[in-house]
Amino acid sequence: MLDMKKCVGVFFLVWMFVYFYHLVIYSLGDKKHVNDLVDNLAKNPEKFKRKNNIAMVSIGAGGVFSYFCLVYPFVRHRRRNKKTLNDMFMMLNWLFFMAGIYIYFFAEV
Repeated sequence: MLDMKKCVGVFFLVWMFVYFYHLVIYSLGDKKHVNDLVDNLAKNPEKFKRKNNIAMVSIGAGGVFSYFCLVYPFVRHRRRNKKTLNDMFMMLNWLFFMAGIYIYFFAEV
């Protein structure tokens, strides 16, 4: 049986490609992706957009995606888009971050 560290490591390596693909899509893609994410999860979307002035020519929009991936379990109750696939995708992104933290602190080098 695989131990916990190997399972977490395999998940991290596999999901890393999915996460970074979507990070590029949010960073360099159309602004509608980021606007949909903010409209779906922010408490007050218009205030969030004014306050955080999202730059679409750099990693700024990808940072918003990463932020919502990190805080998703805490803002999940606000979501307006209640699709199961979207919920599962964001939870897997959150698990990706948690797996990265687990590997950082508990991996033996």
